[in-house]
Amino acid sequence: MKMKKWLSMIALGTCMAFAAGCGSDGGATKDASTYPDKPINLVITHAAGGDTDYNARLLARLLEKELGQPVVPNNVTGANGSIALEQYKDGDKDGYTIIATNSAALVGNKATGLSDFSFEAFEPVAIYGKQAGENIVVRADAPYKTLEDLVNASKAAPGTIKYGVSMGGGVYIASIIMDKEVGAKFNVVDTGDASNRLTALLGGHVDATSIPYSAAKEYIESGQLRSLGTLLSERSKLLPDIPSASETYKNLSVDTYYVVLAPKGTDPAIVEKLNAAIQKVVKENPEYKTEVEKMNFQAPWVLSVDETKAELQKQLDHFMAFEQYLK
Repeated sequence: MKMKKWLSMIALGTCMAFAAGCGSDGGATKDASTYPDKPINLVITHAAGGDTDYNARLLARLLEKELGQPVVPNNVTGANGSIALEQYKDGDKDGYTIIATNSAALVGNKATGLSDFSFEAFEPVAIYGKQAGENIVVRADAPYKTLEDLVNASKAAPGTIKYGVSMGGGVYIASIIMDKEVGAKFNVVDTGDASNRLTALLGGHVDATSIPYSAAKEYIESGQLRSLGTLLSERSKLLPDIPSASETYKNLSVDTYYVVLAPKGTDPAIVEKLNAAIQKVVKENPEYKTEVEKMNFQAPWVLSVDETKAELQKQLDHFMAFEQYLK
């Protein structure tokens, strides 16, 4: 409860500083057929330099060509995306402020209690990509050759294997699923974001962690780290030699999607127009394909409005099954 009150106070203060983004009905455009006729503000819920920011900025730049108007990125960060999501969920409904986030924030924050709302508080526009997948990694000199080795070792000596996570994030949720579904008995340590988790692992402060493949790649290829598998629901076609954890443990998957949202009440015609433009970028733009495959190690992938809602609901149901252990 204290966390929710704190978030509300911060969101209120931020709204006063960015009044255009919050609080008003912001009447929908009179005729969606003329949309957009001015620049669009794209609020990014995570800090510059991360994977959510990278994917959002790439999309924004290429969307300009499809929409004929500038799409201007604006990072509003804090509390795993909750600050921006709280601020903009009831913002202007005219389509000129939209939000780029990831499903770990949008869905995971509800399960962990960081937010009291999820995607239903918005008009979902599109899931437009998938993270390369958190890789469960250990140092190369560790005795664990497979994920099953790591899990079995934790069962044999509960609490002795330190597993680095970012509390409240997707990696933390995965650690809870490993505990409750698989029986892993790790000593879960809050080591912060992906770069800090990597540093902690390389420095010997934790024995295992999960980090995006893009961050782990250099160290895996140099022989410093070993990947035991990804947390994807299925093996990546671009990384065929790295197994998915769900191949061994059925329910052990935490896909992270990149998502575009509009404030609740935005004209459905505008939402569909945005989705169509995003679909065109993802499916047809060769620059997008090259950049996404390089960064995400995933083929370009995008869902319709209805498919986006269904996929987010599926992930919410998966996470909420563990709600009592996450708060």
